[in-house]
Amino acid sequence: MKAIIVSKLDPAGMNIAKHLLESGFEKTSEKFDGNDVFELGEKEMKLYFINEDQVYADYVDKIDCELIIFASKHASVSKRPTLTVHPIGNWGNAELGGKSHELVKTSAAVMKSYLIELQKQKEEKSLSYEVSYEATHHGPYLTKPTVYIELGSSIEQWKDEKAAKAIAETILNADYRMRCKAAIGFGGLHYNPHFTRIALQSDYGFSHMCAKYALQFLNERMVEKAIENTVEKVEAFIIEKKGLSSERQRIIAMLEKFGIPILRTNAIK
Repeated sequence: MKAIIVSKLDPAGMNIAKHLLESGFEKTSEKFDGNDVFELGEKEMKLYFINEDQVYADYVDKIDCELIIFASKHASVSKRPTLTVHPIGNWGNAELGGKSHELVKTSAAVMKSYLIELQKQKEEKSLSYEVSYEATHHGPYLTKPTVYIELGSSIEQWKDEKAAKAIAETILNADYRMRCKAAIGFGGLHYNPHFTRIALQSDYGFSHMCAKYALQFLNERMVEKAIENTVEKVEAFIIEKKGLSSERQRIIAMLEKFGIPILRTNAIK
């Protein structure tokens, strides 16, 4: 069973949830966080509403499920219209939920399938949005495989019915049995166009991604945690070489110790 989590404090999440409910979810006898729980049996999904900000909701880990999906808003100063997917955890100190220097298990295949479906929804609905991975960041801290799918990046987008429906339909229609070559990404921007392109156009999909700003926290133990917290077997480390900046030599030398192929973004067609 897959658990979809929406915060009642989140206008984008509630907009997405509205479209999910319209797709056939039915109210169950269950309650969670004092709220009704809804189920779509044919998709093996349940929809949960919580009363707190998602990034601090460690308690959702007690839900009996195989995958946790957070449907959420994304906010940024740029206010760029975005449809994003990302894993969670903190390479460094926990400044927005979760635990410091801890990553949460995620699925490269599920996130890849979300990107592919988001791109399809964007084209079918003629949405002027950017589809992108985001690097691993923020909480909550959970032990179950988790993915975030977000609508951003300002109130104008959070109220966009077509975009919210695109997120809802992606959650419903994604290929949860998809296979891919799981990779961990290092370097580059928080919104990484190179990793996104690779996932959309090749056999690779990404689990955890460490953007350039977080490389200062990267050590062998954190690489081990990224491997351990990938559902699939990690088949490659993919680096954005220029995006490693002054850390390039240290990072590459460290990654070579793991015996996992190291590939550059510009070498993957």
